[in-house]
Amino acid sequence: MEQHPRIFYEIEMKALLTKEKHAELLERLPKILKQFNDEVIYTTRYRPGDVRLRHSAKTLEIVSKEGDPTVISRREIVIPVESKGHLDHFSQVLESVGCASDPPWTKHKQEFTILHKGFEYVVCLQDIKNFAYIIEVEHLSETDDRDVHEPNIREIFAILGVEPIDPKNFTERINKYIKENKNIK
Repeated sequence: MEQHPRIFYEIEMKALLTKEKHAELLERLPKILKQFNDEVIYTTRYRPGDVRLRHSAKTLEIVSKEGDPTVISRREIVIPVESKGHLDHFSQVLESVGCASDPPWTKHKQEFTILHKGFEYVVCLQDIKNFAYIIEVEHLSETDDRDVHEPNIREIFAILGVEPIDPKNFTERINKYIKENKNIK
């Protein structure tokens, strides 16, 4: 199956989970939602900007995200690549033009779909090694229609018994991870 580049708005909110809440949702979600993905994905982010190289047994892609990771809506460009070697070459291109990589991270993610008020949302349960347990609820859209989806995402969070993360705290947590892991390549 040939994949094509995609451009869309990712409208999402995140919540930090305790290990116990993650375990509870890991057991509960497959019983109430339809699971469509389970993978371990490796990511390296380059700055300035936000360009990510991601790979797993299922995924090989370059992702560009506009804006801060704590905002509810960001324009995203996803470009599939043919091989891990192509990702490695693109990494060299980024470094040659002065981009610097953040420490890479490994994420075990399980994704589920939920229909809510006529829209499909993705619920993504994540265990990010040495960082955090997170749950995201997102909707992908051709337009930045966050005003439609933010209330729905908040309702889904309430159904799941989680609270959205405070953006300032999440940014601080990201910066702490980068500082503590800056020598990892």
